[in-house]
This record gives sequence, C-alpha cells and structure tokens, in this order.
Amino acid sequence: MKLRVSFTAAAAAALLVATGIARGDPCGMVPPIVLDPSNPALTRTGVQTTFVFYKNGIEDIVLRPAFIGSVQEFGMLIPFPEPPAIRKAPDDVFTHVKLAIDPPRINPMPAPPTTGAAAPTDGAAAVERGPGTDTVRLLREEAVGMYQVAVLEAGSAKALDRWMTQHGYVYPEGMDAPCEDYVKAGWCFVAVKAKVGRKGGVTPRPGMRETDSSHASAFEGAVQAMGFRFRTKKPVVPMRLSAFNGGKLDNLVYVLADSAMRFDELPATMVERTLSGEKLLSHVTDPLPFVEWQDAHRWSYGTREQIAKLPAEQQKSLEADYAKVCERAAKDEWTKRRRDPTPKNGKAKLLFADDLLAAGEGRLSHPHEEREKELLAVGEALGLRGPLIDAAHAAAIETERMAALEGVLDELKGMTMTVIRGDFPRDVIAKKNLHLVAHATTPSETPRHGLGTPPSPAGERHGSVAPSTEENQGLVRFAAILAAVSIVVGFGLRFAAGEGIR
Repeated sequence: MKLRVSFTAAAAAALLVATGIARGDPCGMVPPIVLDPSNPALTRTGVQTTFVFYKNGIEDIVLRPAFIGSVQEFGMLIPFPEPPAIRKAPDDVFTHVKLAIDPPRINPMPAPPTTGAAAPTDGAAAVERGPGTDTVRLLREEAVGMYQVAVLEAGSAKALDRWMTQHGYVYPEGMDAPCEDYVKAGWCFVAVKAKVGRKGGVTPRPGMRETDSSHASAFEGAVQAMGFRFRTKKPVVPMRLSAFNGGKLDNLVYVLADSAMRFDELPATMVERTLSGEKLLSHVTDPLPFVEWQDAHRWSYGTREQIAKLPAEQQKSLEADYAKVCERAAKDEWTKRRRDPTPKNGKAKLLFADDLLAAGEGRLSHPHEEREKELLAVGEALGLRGPLIDAAHAAAIETERMAALEGVLDELKGMTMTVIRGDFPRDVIAKKNLHLVAHATTPSETPRHGLGTPPSPAGERHGSVAPSTEENQGLVRFAAILAAVSIVVGFGLRFAAGEGIR
C-alpha cells in the first residue's frame, strides 16, 4: 500500500516512507494516514512556524517539521519559483527568533530563601530551463546534514509523479491541479529525503546475547531545520497544498522585511504585532534587561497587586533601592555574563545577518554556508549528528563567518519584524499562493493573540498608534458641523418659545 501526501514551501507538508510502512504528516499540511494499524501515525505537534526574510529581490524561507510517531525515512517535496540555495538551520532557530522579539529579563536581586515554592523563571548557478512535457530535469543534487536533496524541474505533473515513484516517494493523490499550475508557471521542486535513524527493538542489558534490530525506531520531536534562499520579484509563501490537511491550519509566520508586511490574500487582522528593526537590533546586541522593580520584590511583598496596595512612600523607597541594585549589578562581571543575549537569541542574530549579507551582495549562498555543508556531509558519513557536532561545526566556521558578517547587522535598523498568526482559511489558500505586501501600521503594535510577551521596558509603548492627519481633519470638520447644528437648534427653540431674535 502507498501513502499519498505532499509538502509546500511555507509549511512543509511531508511525504513519508518507512520501509513500506506508511506514516502520517509531521507538519500538518495533510491529514495523518495509517495504513498499518500496528504502527502509530505521525501527527503534527504545535503551530506550524515559518521564518520569511525579503529584501532586494532575495527571499529566505526557514522551516522545521515537527511530529510524533514512528518513522525511519522522512521526505519532502517543496515548490519554488526559482532554484533555491539550501542550507541547514539551527534546530532551535525559532526559539531564538521568539527571544529576539521578546528577550528574557533577569533578576539581579539575591535569590529568595528556599520555601518549597517554585521560583519564577526569567522572565545558485544558472541552469538551462524548460524540460520536455514528459520529462524531469535534475538541476542539482547535494547533501545537507541529515537530508539528501534534489532540485528538479518537471515538464508536467505526470512526469513528476513518475520521478517520485521511481525514487521512493509517492506522488500526492488529488493534487494534480496545483502541481500542474506550478509546472506551467515555471517553478521548480525541491525533493528531500532523510533517514531519521533506527534503534534496536530491545534496550541492551547485562547477559543479553542478541537483539532485534529490525524494529522501526520511534522518533519524537522535530527533524533538522532547513533554510531556502531564492530570487523573486514579489515575496511569496506557497501554501496551496496545505488546504488538503484536516483540522485547523494554525500558522505562525515571522516576516523580516523593509516594512511591516501582511498576506495580501488573508485578513490584515492576522498581523499580531510589528517591531522596528532598531528595537530588534537592540534585543540581539544589548545586555538583557532587568525585570521591573515590582517583579524583583515579589518574593518579599507578593504579587504586583499586593505591592500596589503598599503605601506610596514605601513603593517609592523599594523602586529607589532596586535602581541602586541594578546600577551595581550592571558593573558585576557575573551579571554581565548573565545578561549576554547570545545564548538566548544569538542564532537569530546570525540568521538575520546572513540574510542581510545575501541581500546586500545579491547572492544566495555564502562561502561559510557551503563550508558548513561540507562538514555536515563528513559528519553524516561517520554517523555523527546532534548538538555537540553542530556546535563543533559552528566553531569551525566562526572566524570566516564573523569576518563576512562584520558591520552587516547595522542594516537591521532599516528593517521591520512582523508576526502573523491565525487559522489560515482553507478555501483561500487552496486557490492561490500567499503574497506579502506592505502593511500600514506602526512598529511595536500590541500583541492580539496572547503570545505571552513580558512587560515592556520603560519608555516602550504598545498599541499606541497616532491618528493620521486625515483622521484629525475629519474630527475637526465633525466638531464644526456639530457646533453649527447646536446653534441652529438653540435659536429654533428660543423662537418657538416666543423670545424671537433681537
């Protein structure tokens, strides 16, 4: 039996094949399917999260499929308007992006006495185009970490179906129309394969002489994150195939561009918040902020509400004492290390810088990114994978990368981060790709859907959008008309009362 699923660029729908055993969808792009009741389906975990960068005609899409279930091989098919440069992205990149938008705060106050209560947490090369109708042209093959990647150009949906079947994939049933549209538009497809791994059916123990190594491994979590950088005149996030997924199509999209952005095809109310590039730069380069004085004193005086009930003079004294604590802590070397943003959002900073460098130099891939892929290929050949290996690779390319990125991050000041979140309407995304357009708003817009952002630093306002000139003029005109009407009505009442007009 065959599993029929698919995958898109923004929210990566999966094609899963595990030694003939069908699986489900790790990203929520299509419904989970179980063809062998003895094996669990792969099911989507959490909201589908995507990072999109766009500047100077260069777009970057970063995604990371997440699932729970049993699988040995994982695959993807992703359409793009042009052949992309492909690279591995840090597995915790989205955590770092989130903390770049809302950096955590630290408390410089001494730790409270142990009472048993839980302590609060701080806060590409040119290619010949145009395959025949019945053919698939292989543009490029490469290894990217745990993935084997092929960039394809198909002459028809039928030819794509045949190629996928021959290479261990199953063509997505019922999706001929959108796939044919991508083919007619001259788009290419990125096919991805990855072996997640296999472990013995029984955990080894003393005295054991043999194990059953044929048992499929249970994989829980998210596979390797991927970045796809490509050229396009208009920023686009292709999600048409996601309409075939059951249930809600919850999506969280981070967009970094020259201005605030929204999806042209979706309601503007899905824009959850925006943040200026200047503020974003501060979050990834400046020391992490201290918690506010009320939070610092809550161990001794209770909640903010309880502190608010204290006499005004006592509150003033507590605030003044805390200001002195912060002043002393800022000079302390141990506190300085605690305030270093790099462990919290440093990977987001590098992501932003790499994309800004690509947009500035007009290229899709950097030498240090290609070097990292070479190191990944060696590691995979030796069966080495994991955070320690990733850290070793990052250290190996750090000097080259830092030299290339020197001074680039200052360009972040001219950018804006937009957070878009919602249940994307199935009937809309089934018919067309999503295009990003400018969104008229003011940075630091109030979050609408409860991302759980921490209290804002002093001086930063959320949700304060100044009225436009047109709005002010309209209010003045309305007030003048209202005044005139009031005068006329007043004279009318006096005349009716017999006073007349003298």
